[in-house]
Amino acid sequence: MIHRNSMRIAGLMVAASLLTGSGPLAAAAVADGAKPAASVPAAADPAPAAPAAQAPAAPAAATPEPVQAAAPAAVAVPADVKVPGDPIAKAAFDVLEKHCSRCHQAGMLTAREKPAKNFGNIMKLDEIAADPHLIQAGNPEGSKLFQQIINKEMPYDVNYEFDTTKPEVTAADIDALRTWIKSTGDQEAAACSGRKFVTAGDIVGDIAADLQKQPDHRVRGMRYFTLTNLYNACATDEAMKVYRQGLVKLLNGFDRRSDVIRLTTIDPEETIVAVNLDDLGWSEGDWNTVLAAYPYATKPDVKAFDFVAQQTGTVLPYVRADWFGFTASQPPLYDTLLQLPADYPGLADKLGVDIASDIAKFVAQRAGFQKSGVSQNNRLIERHPIATGYFWTSYDFSESKGFQSLFLHPLGPGGDNGFRHAGGETIFSLPNGFQAYYLNKSDGTRLDKGPTQIVRDPSRRDLAVTNGISCMGCHDQGLRKAKDEVRKAVLADHSFSKDDRETVAALYPENDRMDALIGEDFDRFNAAMKRAGLDPTLKLAGVEMTNALFKRYEDDLSLRRAAAEYGFQPDAFKEHFIEAGPEAIALMRRLDQGIVPRDQFEALFIKFVEGATEDRVIDVSSLEGAQKVAEPIFKPSSGGSFDLQLTADKSVYRQNDAAVLQVVSTRDCNLFVVNVDKSGTGTVIFPNKFQADNAVKAGQAVVLGGPGSKFKFRLADIGQEKVVAVCRVNNATREIAGTEIDPQHRSFAEIPNFDRGLTRQIIVESNEARDEASSLDADGRKDAQFAKIAGAAGGKVASGAPDAARRSVASTAIVIPVQ
Repeated sequence: MIHRNSMRIAGLMVAASLLTGSGPLAAAAVADGAKPAASVPAAADPAPAAPAAQAPAAPAAATPEPVQAAAPAAVAVPADVKVPGDPIAKAAFDVLEKHCSRCHQAGMLTAREKPAKNFGNIMKLDEIAADPHLIQAGNPEGSKLFQQIINKEMPYDVNYEFDTTKPEVTAADIDALRTWIKSTGDQEAAACSGRKFVTAGDIVGDIAADLQKQPDHRVRGMRYFTLTNLYNACATDEAMKVYRQGLVKLLNGFDRRSDVIRLTTIDPEETIVAVNLDDLGWSEGDWNTVLAAYPYATKPDVKAFDFVAQQTGTVLPYVRADWFGFTASQPPLYDTLLQLPADYPGLADKLGVDIASDIAKFVAQRAGFQKSGVSQNNRLIERHPIATGYFWTSYDFSESKGFQSLFLHPLGPGGDNGFRHAGGETIFSLPNGFQAYYLNKSDGTRLDKGPTQIVRDPSRRDLAVTNGISCMGCHDQGLRKAKDEVRKAVLADHSFSKDDRETVAALYPENDRMDALIGEDFDRFNAAMKRAGLDPTLKLAGVEMTNALFKRYEDDLSLRRAAAEYGFQPDAFKEHFIEAGPEAIALMRRLDQGIVPRDQFEALFIKFVEGATEDRVIDVSSLEGAQKVAEPIFKPSSGGSFDLQLTADKSVYRQNDAAVLQVVSTRDCNLFVVNVDKSGTGTVIFPNKFQADNAVKAGQAVVLGGPGSKFKFRLADIGQEKVVAVCRVNNATREIAGTEIDPQHRSFAEIPNFDRGLTRQIIVESNEARDEASSLDADGRKDAQFAKIAGAAGGKVASGAPDAARRSVASTAIVIPVQ
């Protein structure tokens, strides 16, 4: 008989579970209905932590039109999704339904509770066509959605997890998407129809008017969060409602007082949210901590600004809500504003929780289960009462055998025979009824991100469970139901001692009792949300409200969105940036011809403020009482992926003008640049007999047709010209779109049906790269046994086989108007 754990708590160190799609209770929530094993095998000694389940290598594709797997059962299209009547749009709609809706359409998700990558409106064609982060009007090859599909980045389950039950994307599917994107026009501005553009003067004027309405003792503590840039960039009314509530929900998560912060706007457009530092329990030093991290600190050329700054006693009494929603919802600013201790014992002490005593006295209540939506391993959640309400902590495991099996070692943690966990998460209620979150290792050290080889958050771009924002996304309405499986299994197993069975019975209550505890805590959070004027069920395309605000900030920027952040409409933005110098013009051209990643734009923003606007930069480097915090642990960036930046020197050309093109790659590669005319014929303009070497270095600009060049690229036809750039890693071949290029003999070669030929070639190369990546271990190393091990582990590809390691080809395109 196996010797089971007796109730020994010496050396106790509690940790909570590292969760992604579930928090301590969300983990249990997806355990509802999961069946425990009929019998638990004898435990071996504890084994080393197992890596995340990984998938076997997929067979190499012989053709860009793979054999189709049997289609899964259809899921009904939600009532709020409009099926297009136009045949071109309907063909694209059908492709997206077949390949993408299971992960990215709210109401049609399968095997997940929330949309992957916080993108849940894939089948609402009007909405995605109006989102330049996804679709570039009339430019398929320049559209991120299209790029990810032809590069075999999506569908994720087919290309990364090798799910052979799902159909692969065919060349016909890609043609349907290309045709639809070509037919799209500029839909981003549609939501701005009849909408007044809100200026910096309007913002400052509304704040000044609000200050004059405040009692004298409240004026100095007034602070404001602006959503004006999103409104000016044509965010829909539905989206604006979600962003307002997402901001206020986040602010209440930092509230140190017992009263909630209510949603209060001060302007007719409802783009300025007002709060008071006293109501938050914040000091001026806390606000200065926020300002010290703020990359958009500028003083507008508005006389009333000096008044609002003097009245509030700060150099800047307002910040952008989208930036705050992104930066403050994750470490390190999240930890700093919540004043989270550096380790778990410190957190327990701060909140007045005596973990060991609660367990010994059976005040703590537990639920354990075999599997959750976060990992394939068993998991335990545990509730403790605290003065502000509840303290839920959970124990996460890297495997489910030996001393990591709750069904063999249900007691502990610690002791000679107690379970041994890997780390975890804690959710605790704040004085106002909202929730805060904490991740830590098994030794108690605070953790900002959970290791992806154990747990993942599919809503994050890097898949990492991130303290704060990941938990908010899962626990959008608070705590979630859990169904215990340990109690029944242990009480029926008389190989456990009577004392152990009685201890389990006391610690692991009947499900009705656990349901009541969770229900009470769920109600506490929901009641707080409603007191704050928030709708607990409100989402945007299936995405929790603070996560929706987070995503809006991290998305790449179009010209309209960037212009709004400088306080301009698009045409005025272009006029001012033309006068601000060559670097500012280069940024404007990139935005006018495509999109710019958020991290690049953020780094450049302040640089052009004083040259392109009348605003002045505010020095926030040495504010009184400010704590210096590092950059957010997650920043939207193209640095880890393989991407191309293609820019022309003008936005509009005259017939027979000579265009100058610039290409920058994020990786060393072999570059091709092709001009595609209206008939679809491609002319290879690089490499050529004047510049035959097409090997380029990462970050190094390749300029074609510029001053000193031996050739000129002239635009002979009126209309629209498309320029496509393609770059390949570790591939010095001269083949492009199925045609061998020899610059010495066929300079400026022509390729009929270029688009389709290029698509077929990229699909084949992406298949080969995918198969290569399937044999990489979690550190990106070749391992001949990796695929076999991954298959045995459950069929998931390694988190260490990232996009950059897998992709061997990148492409992009711009469309050039010629008058």
